[in-house]
Amino acid sequence: MTPSMTTAFSSFHMPERQDKPRRSGLSMMIDWGMGTDRQADTLNSAGHYIDFAKIAAGIARFLPRDVLVEKLALYTAQDVSTSPGGLFAELALSSGRYEEFVDEVLAVGFTGIEVSDNLLDLTPRDKAKAITHARAQGLKVFGEVGKKHAVQDDDTFIADVANCLEAGADWVFLEAAELFVDRVPRRDLFMRLRTEFDSDRLIYELPVVILPGITRDFKHEMTAWMVREMGTEVNLANIEWDELYTTELARRGFAGDTSHPDGAYARAGFTVEEH
Repeated sequence: MTPSMTTAFSSFHMPERQDKPRRSGLSMMIDWGMGTDRQADTLNSAGHYIDFAKIAAGIARFLPRDVLVEKLALYTAQDVSTSPGGLFAELALSSGRYEEFVDEVLAVGFTGIEVSDNLLDLTPRDKAKAITHARAQGLKVFGEVGKKHAVQDDDTFIADVANCLEAGADWVFLEAAELFVDRVPRRDLFMRLRTEFDSDRLIYELPVVILPGITRDFKHEMTAWMVREMGTEVNLANIEWDELYTTELARRGFAGDTSHPDGAYARAGFTVEEH
């Protein structure tokens, strides 16, 4: 339970979570352009579990400007950092309009930006330059590492993470499509990420269900696996507004399985499942 929040049934002990502003156990909610009424309701009921909100892909281009400004202000008022999708930054970089893009990101009220090369082929130097420029403008910067339609070798992936952090990225998103291949986790890559970098700086993406073959049950299975392997305070991204509480259940080991070795079920004496 977060210290500043009172809940019912508080005598039932759960794994502890940091309160906002958190350094670990960060959650990024993906926003597909939800209306401001639903957004306000979501923030009211679950805002204490949202650290970042991403206006997905290029949706910021299609929202009415006044609605986008209102949405970003609602998030900021609840201490939720905001950023446009990395694919929008890739479009700006590809068309030679990145600096103009950064200026408008600031003008409408975003507090952060994502620099990715999911589809675009960026040199390490160009990616670092984009990160450095955004930082210089006062934005929080999320580097992203990984391709959507390819699998890089471990050394290339690790080098990209290091490049983002050395360039000044505050955090690095790790592309879900590269973390799990054919529905199987890349255990050696996970191990290197955990041993070579500060875990507070890495945010593990969950797959979005609009992608072919991705279902909500597989996404939940991935969430449970990462919590089981890396603990309650693993940083997670791409949580839908209606998955905030199911994700929190998984974080606390209270989501219908006993695989979390320090979860609520384990603490209550259930036998921990072996995986």
